[in-house]
Amino acid sequence: MPKKAVPVVAAFVRDVSGRILLARRPPGKARAGLWEFPGGKVKPEETPEEALKRELQEELGVSAEVGQKLASVTHDYPEVTIELSLYEALIKGPVVPQEGQEVAWFKPRELFDLELCPADRKLLKILETCI
Repeated sequence: MPKKAVPVVAAFVRDVSGRILLARRPPGKARAGLWEFPGGKVKPEETPEEALKRELQEELGVSAEVGQKLASVTHDYPEVTIELSLYEALIKGPVVPQEGQEVAWFKPRELFDLELCPADRKLLKILETCI
């Protein structure tokens, strides 16, 4: 019987110069050291948009307006299958990591040279023509 996919949301955030915000998974977590779009798991009582607002507040200390869904992928990791949905997001306030992770802004072309989580790499392939 196939595993049920865990819903996960992520934010596609650009600054005024067009750079894209990514977070690096902290030591001790699965896929530690790999870069990803910021976000997290959707709780059963939440909409994806509510979950993304909560995750951005918890992880980065920012409030956010969540826009349209840009892409969605399913990925099988050894320990879990996720359905990862990427949403446009506009953040308010300075990014201040709350959970010890590194964050950085990257030019679109730089994303292709980073060590990304495999599910995030799939999203990047979908977005390749429009970033």
